[in-house]
Amino acid sequence: MPDTSGRLRAARELRGFIRRAGRTATSPGIGRAALEALRGVLPYDCAALARWDPLTGRHATVAAVGYPPDALRFMDHRMHADPLYAQVRRDRGPLRVRDIPRPRRRGPVFDAVIDPLGFADGLTQCLFARDGRYLGMLNASTLTRGHPDDDAVTMLELLADDLGDMLDPIPAASPPTRALAGGDAEGLLVTCAGVTALSANACPDLTATGSPLRPVLDAALAGRQPPRRLLVLTGTRLFTVTLDGDTHGVVVLHRPAAAPFGLTLRELEVLDAVSRGRTNAEIARALHITPRTVATHIEHVLTKTGAPNRVAVTRLATQLGLLI
Repeated sequence: MPDTSGRLRAARELRGFIRRAGRTATSPGIGRAALEALRGVLPYDCAALARWDPLTGRHATVAAVGYPPDALRFMDHRMHADPLYAQVRRDRGPLRVRDIPRPRRRGPVFDAVIDPLGFADGLTQCLFARDGRYLGMLNASTLTRGHPDDDAVTMLELLADDLGDMLDPIPAASPPTRALAGGDAEGLLVTCAGVTALSANACPDLTATGSPLRPVLDAALAGRQPPRRLLVLTGTRLFTVTLDGDTHGVVVLHRPAAAPFGLTLRELEVLDAVSRGRTNAEIARALHITPRTVATHIEHVLTKTGAPNRVAVTRLATQLGLLI
């Protein structure tokens, strides 16, 4: 077993390795190398690092050492339903098997992993983003009693933020992303490689090809500063959208929105078309309605918003950040 100074050196080396690897740390090779380096801090016989997928409500193993496939499948697909996992996620600190009162050393994780594989001890550590979002978990198991000891647990707690960074798809968490941790917004991360859901009820349609938001996102990934707040209509759903990011990735925070000024969704479509300089005839053709109906909608828009004319309507649509 390494002495305290050796463990501290191993912890510093692991932290440096993770930071140098950046977001490539979730690749299988880099993730496994990080787990191997973790042995110098936390002696184990088996270990696994898993990322939480908010859309499926399951974990997905990023890297593993020693655990058989059945154990990994349990940890990915069923462990989150175990009351012991709920305790670890709630308390946030690592939970060792030996610290669980004997009457509670039972249940799915004991039946599927600990008892069949003969583990004498081990721990689970839930990992969180620096803004509070849940990211995934580290599991480590030993065949020898007495491991992990108190020093190993303390060092693991100190490394928790860095291990969490390995699992975080957001290049750099920002104050607005705290809304995800509090459930005040849903979120997606858009990069040149694709779209990652950051919450269980995220709406991927917002970022799909054909969405009115997509050109804004493509421009942001190409280096153009995105607008901060938008009102986006996709299908029949209206969202308030906040964008945060750069060429490395854009976080799309969204929440359902009520139409401003009591406008109907059709009136919002007409408002958008007027703001783009479309004539009544052009609007009628695009929306498959008559020019007289367009004129009626415009009259309603002017009345509800208090805008005196079409120029004022254009300014209003810009202020709202309206995208349709």
